[in-house]
Amino acid sequence: LITHLTSPTQRQRPTAIYATMKAFLVLSGAVLSAIPSSHAFQPPSISHAISTRRISSHADIFSSASSSISLSNKSIHNESRDTSTTSSNTISSLEKSITSSLVAATILLGASASAWAVSGGGLDYAGLDISGQDFSSGNYKGKDFTQVLAKGTTWAKSNVQGCRFYNAFMINTDFEGADARGASFDQTNLEGANLRNGIFSGAYFDKTLLDVANMEGADFTDAQIPTKTSISICEREDVKGTNPTTGVDTRESLMCLD
Repeated sequence: LITHLTSPTQRQRPTAIYATMKAFLVLSGAVLSAIPSSHAFQPPSISHAISTRRISSHADIFSSASSSISLSNKSIHNESRDTSTTSSNTISSLEKSITSSLVAATILLGASASAWAVSGGGLDYAGLDISGQDFSSGNYKGKDFTQVLAKGTTWAKSNVQGCRFYNAFMINTDFEGADARGASFDQTNLEGANLRNGIFSGAYFDKTLLDVANMEGADFTDAQIPTKTSISICEREDVKGTNPTTGVDTRESLMCLD
């Protein structure tokens, strides 16, 4: 019984310990009261009768105490089972949370991959030296030419819609008659580039647009160009003509004030 009371399980169950101790005290009291005092004197017949009644009464008490201990043990087992169930539920909830987080992360990564595909179409030609190569009259829609080395490369009459030429070195390149709608030329070196009759509506440029060699007949409708750069471009002599494909006047597409 003492081992039972001092076990780790009992130390964590104050209610069960109280019930068990109470039953133990009742049982102890019953046993002690059953021992007759050495100074008391009673006739044999009366003493025998009283002892018999006491033994019967204490047997009932012992039975009751045993029942109390049994109930205490059941309570302990029930609490242990409840604790186990709670722990299992907690672990299950944690697993669900981790799974949900992984699913959410997968969705976010998928969305990021899709966005990257739209903006650049993957790595494609990024970082390559394609100087002097001929990409004319081809379909390169959505391809990524980020940071390419493309000196003297030609994309004349090619479809380069949505292509990414970010931070590329494109000296003396040829985009004559190319369809470059929505293409990105941010931080691109365009020194000496030929944009004649090209379609650049909705394309993205920065101040390096000032370094191109020819803009005659190019369509820049809704192109994203810095305001100061646009003002300077409109002062150029080659900003004239009409695009042969779209029929848009070059100066009007740049919103030049004549």
